[in-house]
Amino acid sequence: MIVEKLRLVNFRNYRDVVVSFSPRVNVFVGDNGQGKTNLLEALYLVSQGDSFRYNDNSVLLRSGESEAVIQTKICQNDLHYKLQLNLSKSRKSLSLNDKKASPRDVRKLFASVVFSPESLSSIKEGADQRRQLVDELLITFDRNNADLIADYRKVLKTRNKVLKNHLQDREPLSVTLALLESLQPTFLRLGANLIYARITALLGLEKEFNSAMRYISQADVDISVNYLMSNENVLKFSLEQVYAALEKRAKELHDAELSSGVSLVGPHKHDIAFLYGQKDSRFYCSQGQQRAIILSFKMAQIVYHRKAHGTYPVLMLDDVLSELDKAKRDALIMFLHEINTQIFVTTTDFTLPDSFSLDQLSVLRIKDGHILD
Repeated sequence: MIVEKLRLVNFRNYRDVVVSFSPRVNVFVGDNGQGKTNLLEALYLVSQGDSFRYNDNSVLLRSGESEAVIQTKICQNDLHYKLQLNLSKSRKSLSLNDKKASPRDVRKLFASVVFSPESLSSIKEGADQRRQLVDELLITFDRNNADLIADYRKVLKTRNKVLKNHLQDREPLSVTLALLESLQPTFLRLGANLIYARITALLGLEKEFNSAMRYISQADVDISVNYLMSNENVLKFSLEQVYAALEKRAKELHDAELSSGVSLVGPHKHDIAFLYGQKDSRFYCSQGQQRAIILSFKMAQIVYHRKAHGTYPVLMLDDVLSELDKAKRDALIMFLHEINTQIFVTTTDFTLPDSFSLDQLSVLRIKDGHILD
């Protein structure tokens, strides 16, 4: 997959800009707050349907504007695709080759992996960021998992609406219970399948994960993962065991869900613990070690994608090289040299492009929403 061109209209701090890219390494250089990350976000948003920055539509629009457009041209397997995302404060509309498309359809075609300060901090942050790491991994393992994630989110949204309506006295208890009962088989099935897909992906990545960690740390370190469901590690559970545990927990929290007006059971409430030498890295690792773990996790995901699909995903590095010490930074750059894929890098370090020493290198200088080079 090669992103050939990008056009932004009224997106973030860009009024109207068109930029062409190198098929290998593209470095966006500039001071903080000039719009470097906005370019990465646009590329990710149009090809994945969501932002990696956890923002709603309103902040994606240029100040004073009501609509924005992201257009990109992509080449994959000698086929050319035109992607366009239209944004307003309340909606997104995606098209592929001028035909309406859904984000899940596009995600199946175009794969990308993002390294960001937020992802490198995900171990010490909330469980939602760790869940997102794993759900991004799911699509690497099987692109149909994009459907599974979307379908679970849909039934969860419906279930939460039923619970909220009851809490606000919009529906009597009898109606609420009937609606929950009708949703329960689908909710449990999708929830159990999503949990098991996460478990399968984490187990499948174990070898590559440890290899990447040894590469980054230059030491023989034991890395493993626990999947925590109600604080119990269920990484070795079968699908049937996962379903039974989810069903049991749903019964236990039935009354609590009615009184709180929100779903308290399901994969949206679970956590992932990264173990460093059999100890939880949240509590026993330095910040540098935590970053090395997530960096290794992402590198392993890239390697696995190549094994599973025969191609590497597009890589986006949002100012992460400055977050790493020299040894880890050098190891990552060496890794990037060894994989044949398109890479986008943002940095405030004007000397960074020299580190890549590649012929197919494009350097774009960004200032106040304008591309100077």
